[in-house]
Amino acid sequence: MVKKGRPKMFKSAKDIDDKVTVYKTYLKDNEKLPTMAGLAYHLGCDRKTLYNYSKDDAFFPTIKKYRDWIEMNLEEIAIDKGNGGIVFLMKNYGYTDKQYIESKVEVNSPINDLIDSIDKLKNDSN
Repeated sequence: MVKKGRPKMFKSAKDIDDKVTVYKTYLKDNEKLPTMAGLAYHLGCDRKTLYNYSKDDAFFPTIKKYRDWIEMNLEEIAIDKGNGGIVFLMKNYGYTDKQYIESKVEVNSPINDLIDSIDKLKNDSN
């Protein structure tokens, strides 16, 4: 059986770990925050490729670990700074800033009383 498609960029999860170590050094040296785009760039692929690798059982734990690490950093910045740009990024991770308010109001008016009286008369006449 002939395999279709390109050969995989990464032979193992260790290949990813090695490149992430270089990425972490870059972040520290340049005082930058980790991002999925930055991670993909340093791995030599695009974000979509990275997400596709996460569908492979052999790579899922490693990709998830780094996605969670990036999300943790974004959460910490969001808490520390309250920056709107960070809020936008967090929404991409499924966070929301919606509020749901439930309100129950009963209105008693002469019209409601009249309607109730008419309904009662109709029922009594039947």
